[in-house]
Amino acid sequence: MKSTDVLAALLAQTPVKTVSLPRDQRGIYGLIDHNQHLRYIGCTTGEAENFRKRIHQRHRTGSETHSHYFSKIYNTGRMYRDRLTQQRDPDAKIAKDLRSAFIAEHCRAVYVPLAASELEIMALEAATIAIAASENILWNRATAMVYPEPTELVDRLVTKLGYSGDHIAALERQQARFNRIAGRTMLATV
Repeated sequence: MKSTDVLAALLAQTPVKTVSLPRDQRGIYGLIDHNQHLRYIGCTTGEAENFRKRIHQRHRTGSETHSHYFSKIYNTGRMYRDRLTQQRDPDAKIAKDLRSAFIAEHCRAVYVPLAASELEIMALEAATIAIAASENILWNRATAMVYPEPTELVDRLVTKLGYSGDHIAALERQQARFNRIAGRTMLATV
C-alpha cells in the first residue's frame, strides 16, 4: 500500500467512535476532532497493540503530558486537570472523567489495517504524514496546543451525565484553574 492510498482511505472513511475500534488490527489511524476534522495521523505497530487500545484506552484517557492527543488537546476549561499537581484531587478526577466522556461522545477515529512489519508501518506512517495537508496533521507533535472549551457541547454532556451540585462546583473550580494558566497556545478557530 502506498502513502497516497493510506491518506485517501483516512480521508474517505466514515469516522467511528473510539469504543468501536477493532481490538485485533494494527496499522495507521487518524484522530477526528469534535468538529469532525482529521487532525492527527499516527500508527500502532506492536504485536500487542491494536487500534482500540491505542486510541480508546490511550489517546482518550491517557496523560495530557504525553502523546495522548485527545487528552492533551481537550485538557481545557471544565475538562482541565494538571496531572503533576492534582494527582489525588477529586476535582481533577471529575474533570478528567468528563473529558474522557466528551471525547467518547464527540470525537472519532479512522483507521487503515495493515499486515506489515513494525518498520514498514512506521515508514508508511511517516510517508503519509509527509503528504498530508497541514490541517490534517495539526496535532502531530503539538506541544502546548489545546482547543477552547466547546462550551455548548460540554453543557449538553454535563446535563446528559446528570452532573449537579458538587460535580458542577468541581468543574467550575477546574475551569478557574485553567483560566489562571499562562502561556497556553489556544486555537483561534476550530
